[in-house]
Amino acid sequence: MMLIFYRSTLLFLIFIFPLHLFSDNNDSVKVLRKNLTTNFFDQSQFECKDSITFIESSLHNFHNYLGKNHLGNNGLPFNDLVFQSSNPIEYVGFNYCKNNFNHYFYTPQKLKFYNTRTPYSDLFYVLGSKLEQAFKMTFSYNVKKNWNVTADFNRIRSQGFYLRQNTNHNFIALSSNYKSLNNRYYFLASIIYNNAKNSENGGISNDSIFLESDNISKELLGINLNNAKRTTRNRNIYLKQYLNFGRKSTDTAINNAIIPGSRLILTSMFDDNILKYEDENPSAGYYSDIYFDSTRTFDSTFNFKIENELAWKRVDNKKHRGFVDQIGVAFSIKHQLIKIEQRELFTISDVSVIYGPVNTTQKRIDTIFNNLIAGGELYNTYSNNSFWWNLSAKYTLNGYNEGDYYAGAVVKKAINDSLNVIVLKAEHKLQSPDFIYNYYTSNHFSWNNSFEKGAETHLMAHFSMKKYNFAISASYTNYTNVLYFNDSAIAKQFIGKVPVISLFLKKDFVFYNWHLNNKINYQNLPDSTVVRLPEFVLEHSLYYENNLFNGALKLQVGASIFYTTAYYANAYMPATAQFYIQNKKKYGDYPFIDFFISGQIRTVRIFFKIDHLNNGLMGNNYMLTPGYPINDRAFKLGVSWRFFD
Repeated sequence: MMLIFYRSTLLFLIFIFPLHLFSDNNDSVKVLRKNLTTNFFDQSQFECKDSITFIESSLHNFHNYLGKNHLGNNGLPFNDLVFQSSNPIEYVGFNYCKNNFNHYFYTPQKLKFYNTRTPYSDLFYVLGSKLEQAFKMTFSYNVKKNWNVTADFNRIRSQGFYLRQNTNHNFIALSSNYKSLNNRYYFLASIIYNNAKNSENGGISNDSIFLESDNISKELLGINLNNAKRTTRNRNIYLKQYLNFGRKSTDTAINNAIIPGSRLILTSMFDDNILKYEDENPSAGYYSDIYFDSTRTFDSTFNFKIENELAWKRVDNKKHRGFVDQIGVAFSIKHQLIKIEQRELFTISDVSVIYGPVNTTQKRIDTIFNNLIAGGELYNTYSNNSFWWNLSAKYTLNGYNEGDYYAGAVVKKAINDSLNVIVLKAEHKLQSPDFIYNYYTSNHFSWNNSFEKGAETHLMAHFSMKKYNFAISASYTNYTNVLYFNDSAIAKQFIGKVPVISLFLKKDFVFYNWHLNNKINYQNLPDSTVVRLPEFVLEHSLYYENNLFNGALKLQVGASIFYTTAYYANAYMPATAQFYIQNKKKYGDYPFIDFFISGQIRTVRIFFKIDHLNNGLMGNNYMLTPGYPINDRAFKLGVSWRFFD
């Protein structure tokens, strides 16, 4: 059946896709109602007035609030199906480990900063099978015309279909942005608290029983861990300040505001993380080693980072006298202070019969690092033909990451009033290993390594056509000295090169009231590599959309499908919260089909969804991570209500 599905997909790409690609009758920009009282931007768009986004009235992907590639339940770690490093390639500096809960976390980079003429609120609530509840809230208010404060809250609770799969997460973010009336001073600020608590069951104990059984109760399936749990807590304080230098405008309508020709930027951040793993019965046979205490595991890792970066950059001064005003330059210097502690708490039970057990904390790692990172950029401050270019470089002068660097070049060309965009990118990075690969000690894992720096070379070409809802990109990435966790979940390094070729295609078709949306990822890499990825990741949705009752109700009814080809998917180790390679069995080659009905009346949106509709109809091979099946058929109801006053 999967072979038929696979061939049908190729048939669609080869024959049907070209016929509709340039069809003016069937493909058009979706007409969306925008609320002009409220807009938002992220921190990378703050300096560009044209980058703001208005709140849109849309049902597009409203029901897809959660991806499929987690460990089977909302709130559990995500396993990447498209290869990603711990940080974006342009990041240079210290990193402790990859956070596989990051999909849920608020970060300064992901926050939306708002500007609203009236108070804005967005409430989103999902109620699902097995006590699943998800609640998101955003409240934004402009204290003054030029000063906004926003509060975001996200809560996830779910029991799951299998034993000890429950999650209890809370995420809070307070943010603010300000621009002085004379355009001299700006700031972005945020305070973030992320707290994820979940039970760890280690996966079901026997994949074969699950794959071969019919209608077996999920609560009767044996699991590997019966007393383990994890807590991942993150706190972040972020402040980015801008001081503009330039001439005063002669326009009294804008209060003779400064037209900046250059600016100083000071970015300050405090970020700390506490990672705890507990198991009340570590001697049950799941772990290969027990180093300290066979009666109880209590691993605790604490790390914090204080970061300050001072930058100066030249910006568009609006004079446009040719080359002298078109070339921009920027310089930066960043300091990082990092502290790491790893502890294993164990019990000495025979100290005294009178006083009973005594808890003693053994400190295993306690260290402090400093990094000093310099950066520079060349770019064009304005363009007469929508052509933009940027050259950038960063280098770590000293510290834990001494010698790390990044160099990149980006070219962007907009065609036909920016409706069509071409982006070319070339990047190279040399990075020290994440700290966890070199140094780690706990009740079940311990190593002290001196791994080589890893290199990453990335080439990418991207083309998009907004009018036709079309985007395509191709990339080539060459990884050198890849760090990974082997089939025993122990940190290792592959000395050599791992090339990855990726192709991405997105195309949305519209035929009268019918919509067919498509996302296709293709990835090619050697079978023997330490990087494991599915060759194809496919996402398609077909739905009927119409406006009923004289446009008072917008309705969508349809189905979506998610599919990956079979591959040796990475397994998950609860004790380190990291994914590691396995060579025993391939996973994937199973379509996940969802049915949904979505509706919208004014600012209220609602959806009803049957997740994994085909459960029990196409076998039991619905695992994307060994030992962690995706949830069975589940019913979900979601509501979003926006207020603009």
